Amino acid sequence: MRRLLLPIAALLISDALLLAGHGLQLTLLPLRGALEGLSDTEIGLTGSAYFLGFVAGCLITPWIVRRAGHIRSFAVLASGFSALVLMFDLLPIFWFWLLLRFVTGACISGLYMIIESWLNERATRETRGTVLSIYTIINLLMIVVGQQLVNLADPEATTLFAVAAILLSLAIIPVSMTTALAPAPLVRVKLSPRKVWRLSRVGVGGAVAAGLATGAFWSLGPLYAREVGMDTAQLTLFMSSAVLGGAALQFPLGRLSDHYDRRLVVLGAAIVGAGLSVALGLIPDLSGWLRIALAFFWGGTTMTLYAICLAHANDRARPEDFVMVGTSILLTFGVASAIGAPLAALTMGLMGGGGLFLFAGMVLALLALGVVRRRQTHYLPVVDETVPFRAVADVSTPAAMEMDPRMEAEPIPEPEPPRVEQEDESASTKES
Repeated sequence: MRRLLLPIAALLISDALLLAGHGLQLTLLPLRGALEGLSDTEIGLTGSAYFLGFVAGCLITPWIVRRAGHIRSFAVLASGFSALVLMFDLLPIFWFWLLLRFVTGACISGLYMIIESWLNERATRETRGTVLSIYTIINLLMIVVGQQLVNLADPEATTLFAVAAILLSLAIIPVSMTTALAPAPLVRVKLSPRKVWRLSRVGVGGAVAAGLATGAFWSLGPLYAREVGMDTAQLTLFMSSAVLGGAALQFPLGRLSDHYDRRLVVLGAAIVGAGLSVALGLIPDLSGWLRIALAFFWGGTTMTLYAICLAHANDRARPEDFVMVGTSILLTFGVASAIGAPLAALTMGLMGGGGLFLFAGMVLALLALGVVRRRQTHYLPVVDETVPFRAVADVSTPAAMEMDPRMEAEPIPEPEPPRVEQEDESASTKES
């Protein structure tokens, strides 16, 4: 393990610092926006801008890296991200925040893409799965650490923005000081939504539903926690509990989907997630700690849908198409996340804070109905043809898809054409 980690230690340290600062500002911004007088809809729209920026960054970053190289591109994006975080505190104006969140989304996706492509270059065929797992665990844990940093100071003060900016600035140092050779230029993102839709309607539909629900949660979850009476400590635990639930249950549910029709696992997760959403949205007298416990299982069902739906789509694809399938599913998820936040904000405006989870419950119920209908019309008889599940985080880019060790599986040979006609033709020639 030491021999595996030493060559990528600088990248992982930079990733940990980056995710801690990112997790802090993700939770802080909705709280500060509400304190500055922004409405739920306006906060939801700033969340949409972030997710749209994330998608744009996935498309633009390969061009930036080809022009400036990995190390300089990382330094530019991280220093720009650090400066942008401080601007949120200086100018708490809706239209300005809309622009800032779009650019920060592009910055963070570019930083993810650089780190993931670098890790992929350093990993071998034998270690690629381990590297991807370690990277995923670091991402999830450091986002939780960042969320807990909100407890350090009052959201109205400059302190928390300064802490996030410091962490983002420190992330530049390990990558800049590494002696490892930079990897090859990034490959341009390839998309084929129509092909992926033909391969797996449940995969695409599940990515849309997961994006709508989790995008709304990331943008408006802190506001929900405030409106139901949680203090700052409970609020951060509520957000972290959902993330930890997604991390804890992703692998068990994924392994379960290896042995049964993955659509049944998606169906079960959607039904349970919808039920938990209704409980969180409609029961007013739940204690803060009970809401935190329910958030753990809500995250365990809802935040695992993306990885299971991606695996289901890959079941129908060839190994050489995994990056294309993964990229299309990821960007579908990103666009859906951008749409989910303002729609949930409108629901909250009509029904109060519980509207966030009522919106998520409606989305998950529609996904469950769609899966039931699909299973009635499209039967998958052979479970053994599924590819082994691989846990992934939804906070990733197309470069992470290249680390998937399943890509290097032996290609499925094309069936040989029948030779009966050729033999008949040769026989008729001899007779003549």
